[in-house]
Amino acid sequence: MSLGFVLVVASLTVAPSSTLILEKVRSVEDPRGLDLRDPVAGDRGVPRSCSLADNTTVTLVSAEDASIEVERHGAKKQVVVKNVRGLGRPTLACGDSDDFYYANPRRGQIYAYSVNRLFRGEDPVVWTRSVEPFAGMDDVDGVMTDASVATVVQTRQKQVLVEWFFRQHGVTGFWHEVFDGATGAELGKIGPSDLLVKTNEKDVWWILFQGGGNETVNYVPQHLYRLSYRPLAGHEQPAAQTIEALRTGARPPRLKAITKLSPNPVINHMIALLSPTRTTPNARIDFCPAVPAQRASYWLGEEYDRELGTLARNILLAFFAERQVDDRSANPVDAWFQSEIAPNEPMKTLLAHFNPQDDLWVAQYQQALLHLGGPELERLFSQYGTATGAVVRTKE
Repeated sequence: MSLGFVLVVASLTVAPSSTLILEKVRSVEDPRGLDLRDPVAGDRGVPRSCSLADNTTVTLVSAEDASIEVERHGAKKQVVVKNVRGLGRPTLACGDSDDFYYANPRRGQIYAYSVNRLFRGEDPVVWTRSVEPFAGMDDVDGVMTDASVATVVQTRQKQVLVEWFFRQHGVTGFWHEVFDGATGAELGKIGPSDLLVKTNEKDVWWILFQGGGNETVNYVPQHLYRLSYRPLAGHEQPAAQTIEALRTGARPPRLKAITKLSPNPVINHMIALLSPTRTTPNARIDFCPAVPAQRASYWLGEEYDRELGTLARNILLAFFAERQVDDRSANPVDAWFQSEIAPNEPMKTLLAHFNPQDDLWVAQYQQALLHLGGPELERLFSQYGTATGAVVRTKE
């Protein structure tokens, strides 16, 4: 009796604990072959509906509130989540039995529901959790540049993965947290990182893009990783250590689009903010009040300065307000570009062969923007930069 008891205790003490693990699957040979924008079938197209094992369907409709419609064998029930306010991220996932999950993209709160409870007329909520760090839209007075948004929910192995970004002071980091699907117990969290869930994979675990940068509009994935929750084996290490190694490792070489365009670094930051992103579908300037200063860092690399990026953004916002007309749907910065920059050479020829995936093309675009728009950018800098005392010119 006593020997058996000792053996059981010994067995329990050596049982390995599970943790989040990142394993490299493969490199991405041609990032242009991946479509991160398709709302239905693309690599970041999160479905608005899912199905359970008994063919019960769960469909999401997002508006001021989120309406989740559940249909089972012809009968329909509805769940409402308050205060989504039009954020249409379809953060919905179905589990392995009667469970489904929804994360309010505005608040970062995840709900676990039971279909059986719903159809019995009981409270369908099994558990609810809030992810952190998370800055809700209400917490920052609706200012998107400092807010967070939950972006993906996926289930694997009876566990639930939630993805969100946390943007603060112009710096964005992506976060991922895994919960036990049945109890809501927090199993592990990683972040900040540049990892993004690849939503159309059917792997037994989660597949994530890696290496694309900390903003989805400029995301160019370089590798795929598998994220799992299990005991470590061999020389494996926890996911957090892998992320730290990726963060401190050497960046892959690529042509730097901006080197020394202008002796004025603020103007270089302005040009970087006005440059097309990797996912831009056409030759429109999409700079607006929702664009963070951090976007300039993608093109400037080590030359990016947070304070100069913020100053450049504020100058462009002043230009935005200066040219704003009664039609609030129009973008005054793009209107300036289309009327005064785009029709002239060499920009005209460049736009005829629009290709923001090509670093050399972007470098030529930025040179043309400086050549054609330099005087206006200098005027803006003098009026809204030096005139306010934010920048002081010095003689060399």
